Amino acid sequence: MSNFLNRPWLILGVGALVVGGVVVGQTFKPNQKIFGGNGPISLRPAGLDTGVDLSNLKLLDATYSALAESATKGVVFITGESNPKAPTDPMSQYQGTKSGSGFVYRSDGWIVTNDHVVAGYDKVTIVLADGREVVGKVTRANDPDLDLAVVKVDENDLPALSMGDSGKIRIGQMAMAIGAPYGLDETVTFGHVSATGRPGRIPDPSTGQLRSCSGLIQTDAAMNPGNSGGPLFNVEGEVIGVNSAINSQSGSSAGIGFAIPSNVVRAIADELISTGKFDRGLMGLAPRDLKPFEMKKFNLQGGAFVAVADAGTPAHKAGIRVNDIITTIDNVPISKEIDLRIAMYKSAPGKSVNVSYIRDGKTNTASVTLIAPPKQEAAQQRMQREFSPFQNNPQEFFGQPDDQNRKAPDLAPKGAKPKLGVMVQQIDADSRKQFNIPNDASGVVVATVADGSFAAKVNLQPGDLLLDINGKKVATVEDLTSAMSGVNWGDQVSLKFVRYKNSSRSEYTVTIPFK
Repeated sequence: MSNFLNRPWLILGVGALVVGGVVVGQTFKPNQKIFGGNGPISLRPAGLDTGVDLSNLKLLDATYSALAESATKGVVFITGESNPKAPTDPMSQYQGTKSGSGFVYRSDGWIVTNDHVVAGYDKVTIVLADGREVVGKVTRANDPDLDLAVVKVDENDLPALSMGDSGKIRIGQMAMAIGAPYGLDETVTFGHVSATGRPGRIPDPSTGQLRSCSGLIQTDAAMNPGNSGGPLFNVEGEVIGVNSAINSQSGSSAGIGFAIPSNVVRAIADELISTGKFDRGLMGLAPRDLKPFEMKKFNLQGGAFVAVADAGTPAHKAGIRVNDIITTIDNVPISKEIDLRIAMYKSAPGKSVNVSYIRDGKTNTASVTLIAPPKQEAAQQRMQREFSPFQNNPQEFFGQPDDQNRKAPDLAPKGAKPKLGVMVQQIDADSRKQFNIPNDASGVVVATVADGSFAAKVNLQPGDLLLDINGKKVATVEDLTSAMSGVNWGDQVSLKFVRYKNSSRSEYTVTIPFK
């Protein structure tokens, strides 16, 4: 990798921010030249009739172009065919050709991408920015909630990209995404960081499996199917995230994209590269970020608020309780929820970690022995659902596979039994945290609702708890399936559910014909 890429600040070393026509930064004289990727760039004022000096805009334009030109050298295009020899891999059940993006993480041939781009593959084809096509071997985290993987190619001196510190990201800062939307490689889009710390459950298009994501970076830099796995940059030319998902009703960019933070990427990629696998420890608690009023109340700059700490978990056994605020793990500061999760990514099961936490204004310490995550069931069993995510929009969140002409099935195909049009699961620690469900509530929670479905018509929303259908109690996913088995088109259906919002509990009963 050249010095230009090793020191990305050189790209923007002469950059300036235009605010109200005033340049903040170094002042440049007319006719001064700077050097971009294609040689000297003149800053001579443009000859407009108004006499407006556009040299500052030209400088900004040249800076963006130099950044994009440099950064694209480390972005790759990934294609591959599913591996028919891996029938036990729940991610390999989708057969066909898929594609996505990735980037050079290390110059000795290591590439980072999304797990959903390479899932089910042993090997993939990597198209480098200079046009070379090479075969890469896939190593996956094999953790349903971690949408990251690495690919090794037999090449050296590749243009590795610099990794930034996602913990320093600020809302409103510039962001640039590069990838291959719809197979159009080296596509560059600009935008801003719209938000940070976004949680969510995102369906993988290949399996319907929901991935629980935390700490996502939200950006309005346009992303489309095929951008998955590509890098999100800051203006220093550093990778601050891996573009992974979009929120869109059409399947195309709606200005709401999400990237996995670079600090998470480093923790997972480094272990995959060094050991060939990924293990993480669990304390058995659900954290969340502190709210501004809580930081003021407790006179803290940050920390991870313990939202759930069930009895019998390592955290609970060590004395940690709900409402405690974790501030350090092994003397590493914990400012946000994602910091705690990264600490767990870096810690193996069986390891004991020293935890500092605040309760009632006093600092306490505990030694917590971590456990392994529960053994994951097959994807189709892990997240029970009433309808396939493909019935909603197969490319709503992740990029769709290359067979773009594949159509999603109708919600009510001829002869099919009625379905509510929801994806549901038993309440767990993650869903309690995501939907603010109290600890004493149990049962079945709605994860997603399909557009145009019966559930959408009765205003069922993610986070709602199903109580009964036609007088039949719904305490488990199996209860829901049983209750719906006796429903036919045109039947009068009575649906009872609970919604928790703003610390209040509301119960609803809706009775309408099933159409």
